[in-house]
Amino acid sequence: MALPRYFILALVFMLAIPLLTACSAVDLASRGAGIVVDQYCSKAPGAARSVIRKAVNKSLAPNSIAITCVKD
Repeated sequence: MALPRYFILALVFMLAIPLLTACSAVDLASRGAGIVVDQYCSKAPGAARSVIRKAVNKSLAPNSIAITCVKD
């Protein structure tokens, strides 16, 4: 099952923007990342998470983000 492109773009956007903010926004970043990761882990099936991981890492190269869900 392929996830809609907007979901992948929203995931990248929601993870990247808070991480690029100033240090005073750590609380905002942690809340934003928590919401995105919760959606990612609870709504995306295992196979789709693998595809999303590859897409996110490709878009963030040479950097990367690692998210480990309880179900993995």
